[in-house]
Amino acid sequence: MKTMLKVLFLGLLIISTVFCSNESQETETEAVDQSDRDLGFFSDGANMTDARMDFVSLVLGNGDVVSAGGRGRGATERVPRLATAEIFEIATGEWKSVNEMSSKREVLCGVTLADGRAMIIGGADTRRVSLKTTEILDSSSGEWIKGPKMKKGRYKHSCATLNDGTVIVAGGADIGVLATVEISGPSLDEFALTGEMNESRALFTLTVLSDGKVLAAGGSSKNTQDTDSAELNRTSAEIWDQATGEWTLVSPMNTARASHTASLLEDGRVLVVGGTGPLASAEIYDPSDDTWTLTGELSMGRQLHTAHLLDNGTLIVIGGSNTLAESEVYDIESGQWLVGPSLTFGRHQHTSVKMNDGNVMVIGGQAETEDADRRELSNLIEIYSPGQ
Repeated sequence: MKTMLKVLFLGLLIISTVFCSNESQETETEAVDQSDRDLGFFSDGANMTDARMDFVSLVLGNGDVVSAGGRGRGATERVPRLATAEIFEIATGEWKSVNEMSSKREVLCGVTLADGRAMIIGGADTRRVSLKTTEILDSSSGEWIKGPKMKKGRYKHSCATLNDGTVIVAGGADIGVLATVEISGPSLDEFALTGEMNESRALFTLTVLSDGKVLAAGGSSKNTQDTDSAELNRTSAEIWDQATGEWTLVSPMNTARASHTASLLEDGRVLVVGGTGPLASAEIYDPSDDTWTLTGELSMGRQLHTAHLLDNGTLIVIGGSNTLAESEVYDIESGQWLVGPSLTFGRHQHTSVKMNDGNVMVIGGQAETEDADRRELSNLIEIYSPGQ
């Protein structure tokens, strides 16, 4: 009997040892797979003439990039607002200045029109007065022409170009926070008010879904300069139907957010990342069943960052408060984040655009300097080349 018990004990010990050994090997293999993964790299690009933050950058129809407006460097405490604009020419690899816009504007919005031109919409002027005006860039001549005027002046708003070329502009701030929404048809003759959102929003996201409807998510309920006012942020989300011109509230997010990003994934879902806090959480909206699902968390909280879906099927998040240099790459299949390559200088309130070659250009913003205790407006450009 004792002999049988000894044999049984030894058998269990061997099985346990083999199981633990296999489990350890699987864990080590998983870690090696992640560390060996090619997450791409950043390289220096040609720098802009003007340092700027709270501005707009857009890819034009010919693949060139325009950056316009924002706040610039100043010798006084009051940072100057900018009317300047410049174009990065793919053919030369350099920036060239174009004519100034008719108005200085910051915290503006912009879209690439169906014909490939850039349209700059609203913003706040030097006196912090919200603007109704829009301007359209003719990149061939470098001239700005007047676009249709909005019914409401607004900044901290969101805008998008719909599949049929219609431009939609929503929310933002004037004296208070706005719920009004305006559209201008493909002819760009005028803006007309459409159905109001159910809730007023500033610093929120507007995403054109695969079916052509528009998702508005989160945002701040008050017009405040305090970027730490997370208690003012909304969890609510709503969808606009172009056929009816009406907004319908959908399921709320799990976390209240403003100054976050929202990216349409290839399968039609929307990935929302970070926000005022700063927040490290991320969640995915599935319009097919109206659900928000929390996914893997970032390694650090981010707000005022940028995000892009890449051609290799992953998504990269770049920068954010407080002048973060580390990027993070989201693996959509696993729902996990990997710490990606670092910028030479961390930054927030920058812009970034995914260019036609699949690389991402990171532009300006409030950036680190060689002095670790000092931040300044930047004209620095870095190019992210994705991994395989």
